[in-house]
Amino acid sequence: MSTAFGFWAQNQKMAEKNGENSLKILKIGKTALNIEVAETNTERERGLSGRASLGQNEGLLFVFDAEGYYGIWMKGMNFSIDIAWLDKNKKIIYAEENVLPKTYPEIFNSPAPSLYILETSAGFFKNYGIKIGDVAEF
Repeated sequence: MSTAFGFWAQNQKMAEKNGENSLKILKIGKTALNIEVAETNTERERGLSGRASLGQNEGLLFVFDAEGYYGIWMKGMNFSIDIAWLDKNKKIIYAEENVLPKTYPEIFNSPAPSLYILETSAGFFKNYGIKIGDVAEF
């Protein structure tokens, strides 16, 4: 069993036991992330707020019911993140890097409608060459 899959399987069992967001693998090119999926209003509202940190190869994927203009703010955040907005084809259409907790109450938005938003630890996009136009698989 690979390390990434072992991590995912272990955390999937923990998430199911605790009733938390489901865990999945998201790939952008050759880069894989262990992601939690926020698909309910409660999960999307909570986001990463209140957490102490996020691992370098971990993320949170917001899944919405329809394409729209969805804003992200840093309320209750304890660490900086990178944010990518993806369209219905899972293509990155806009990104903000190294968004600091102190930016709250500023709201970050994509100039085009999105269906998904991916949050990762700050520096992830730069470290792995993730950019607008890249397509995610999940």
